[in-house]
Amino acid sequence: MDPPQTSSSANDIFSLSDQTLADRLQFIEEIGYGNWGSVWRCCPKPDPSSKSPPNKYEKVKLAVKLVHRSKTQTTAARIRSLWNEMKIVRSLKNEIHPSIIPFYSFIITPSYALITMAYLPRLIPVEVDESIARVWFKSLLGGIEFLHIRGVVHNDIKPANILLSDKDVPVLVDFGFAEKYDLGSSKAFRSNLAYGTPEYLSPERARGHHHDTRKSDVWSLGVTFFEILIGRTPFEYVEGEQFSTKEDLEKYWTRTVRGKWVGSYKMSRGVEKLIRRMVSPNADVRCFASEALDDPYWVPREVLKAVQKAAHRMAIRSISFHASLTILLVHIGKSASLSQAALSAMNIDVDASRLLDIVSPFTTRTLKDRKSSNKENLTKNVSSAPTRKSNIRSDFVMVESSEILKRVKIKAADQSSSLSSAASSSKNKHARSQSQPKVAVRTGLLFHFFDFKDADR
Repeated sequence: MDPPQTSSSANDIFSLSDQTLADRLQFIEEIGYGNWGSVWRCCPKPDPSSKSPPNKYEKVKLAVKLVHRSKTQTTAARIRSLWNEMKIVRSLKNEIHPSIIPFYSFIITPSYALITMAYLPRLIPVEVDESIARVWFKSLLGGIEFLHIRGVVHNDIKPANILLSDKDVPVLVDFGFAEKYDLGSSKAFRSNLAYGTPEYLSPERARGHHHDTRKSDVWSLGVTFFEILIGRTPFEYVEGEQFSTKEDLEKYWTRTVRGKWVGSYKMSRGVEKLIRRMVSPNADVRCFASEALDDPYWVPREVLKAVQKAAHRMAIRSISFHASLTILLVHIGKSASLSQAALSAMNIDVDASRLLDIVSPFTTRTLKDRKSSNKENLTKNVSSAPTRKSNIRSDFVMVESSEILKRVKIKAADQSSSLSSAASSSKNKHARSQSQPKVAVRTGLLFHFFDFKDADR
């Protein structure tokens, strides 16, 4: 058997005799096993009929997943699973993702069925520092998104199925439970089957409810992220807690339905928020892989800080402009009831003009006079513009008016105190508040995507 070929025209399905297999592959050591079979580290043997030098294959390492063929129902199911795994991974052969195991060939002999793939030396560790795990998490999320876009779900994501390459890239392996859907079908990604590793099953899958299999993948990956950081799942009190009986599993699954993490753990708020989005017990609230990749956790901290400062400056300038305009109108002795023509010239809404009707601390007008003036002005405005719906008011104007009004009253009081003291002293003619107002950034994009509370953490 020649080394793995990358040509799309290469034949990657072989039927060989047991002896030919022994002549072509050298089985070096068993590196994994289970009820389905075993995994071996192998290397190709030189082909006597080939003109290639014998040392050509010495550095080629393969992982071989092998199932013994026997005339039993269990073995038949194992071979079907292996064949299914081969077909799914093979369908991705021409679209490579660094976090998805590459497939080389499927081989069947009278005694064995096996697939060959890239050899990866290490299992992903747990209790890893977040600075290291963060890179792994993003790569794995990218791999899951890559699969889902192509109609594939893994269905058995867990640390035991993630290996590290020589370059420390996490790679998802073991597609024995994977499924591939027709993206044009209304039944794509829909299932009510309960299978996989119990500790990593989403609540809806564990109960056998109808569910979106992509959301179950995201749940399993979120639990896996937690375990890589802490050394256990978020629903185990201690590492190594056993769930060997049906009753034990029911207790565990009850915890997953509640969604409350147990035991002690320590991680950054950013990654905790991300994982909580991924392991929400409500599948409708749980994010997809693509949404998890858009989480603020992936934005560098220095970028968040820069955005926070820029947004804060923009908000301060906006509020300062409106507040300054209002105070100016009060101090130049306006009655705060501007004409329609003046408002139009200044591009201010008639309804918003009520914001400017503020009693100055220096005026002789009373609150009663102001209310009467407001009523008269409103009547005039309605009569002069009969087609205008006077009861319509923008929510933004209401919110903006409320915020500015509070600040104007404070600044007007400050100005009153300042002018009173100016009568006896020439100092502090332009007294200012030293405190900066705390503002909420209303910019939709920034407000939605960035939680500024975490920026300084």
